[in-house]
Amino acid sequence: MKQDFVQIAELRRTFDVSKPWLNRVLEGGEKQFLKAVDGVSFSVPRGKTFALVGESGSGKSTVARMVVGLLRPTGGAVEIDGVKLGPQARGGAVKALRRRMQMVFQDPYASLNPRWRVGRIIAEPIRAFGLATSKREMDMRVDELLALVGLHAADARKFPHEFSGGQRQRVAIARALASKPELIVCDEPTSALDVSVQAQILNLMRDLQEQFGLTYLIISHNLAVVRHMADQTGVMYLGRLVEIGEGRDMFRNPRHPYTRMLLQAVPDIAAIGATRTAVQGEIPNPITPPPGCTFHPRCPLANDRCRREAPAMRAGVACHAVEEGRGEAA
Repeated sequence: MKQDFVQIAELRRTFDVSKPWLNRVLEGGEKQFLKAVDGVSFSVPRGKTFALVGESGSGKSTVARMVVGLLRPTGGAVEIDGVKLGPQARGGAVKALRRRMQMVFQDPYASLNPRWRVGRIIAEPIRAFGLATSKREMDMRVDELLALVGLHAADARKFPHEFSGGQRQRVAIARALASKPELIVCDEPTSALDVSVQAQILNLMRDLQEQFGLTYLIISHNLAVVRHMADQTGVMYLGRLVEIGEGRDMFRNPRHPYTRMLLQAVPDIAAIGATRTAVQGEIPNPITPPPGCTFHPRCPLANDRCRREAPAMRAGVACHAVEEGRGEAA
């Protein structure tokens, strides 16, 4: 059986959010820890797109940063093309893997150096990984990358502030492509853009995926974006995966109550006049999460078992109500 290109196994990340030691001594407080990611597992086949969705604070971006190595996992492992990037990961294979994965960040206004011209921004990964033997070769590669993302070679001489938000995100995508990566992690790649520009960027990303066989991990709270892009979708809530669905199947037949609440909150022109249920409540304090299923304070199907026992992922969903058949008709 062929191994998936990206494999995430029981990934965990805990942050120490305690007050300074002196404050704890004077005020009598104890150390506090936040479980931002708590046992997340999924895999992504080569050339496919996996999307993580959920409300702000669910741990999506923390997962993204661990996948590309910006954060070190507290536990579990990230394996890309057979190379593990766990807490003890070392060696030449790990260094070689760095070139093969890149990240596109949420805010194109903050992710580009305002003091550098665009040509230098895009050329930096080429220089860092030694992918060009001369300045002429590097400049030619920058011109190619600009053309790939729908910009002109003359744009290399401009500064980021001379571009619109959509054009800046195109520059960020060109920079990500500069090292010839195989995996691109996109953290809310269109959330800072106008709606009219979002579709252009998403279509560009799909075209590039088809052209270069790219593998995408997309982090988003926008279910419309996910529906357009993802081959598989994982729904996160308070650091845990609660549902994983193939393609658009999850949008047609959501099973977890949280997934249903998220989908009911999405505007739908075909559902004008229909009764809609908004997402109720707020995410609990992640430092002191509720016992059992962490979604139970907001769940219309919760019972005593939900309040006591955390559900395990079974058949793509982690929910006692679904397991017991209480959620099928909801």
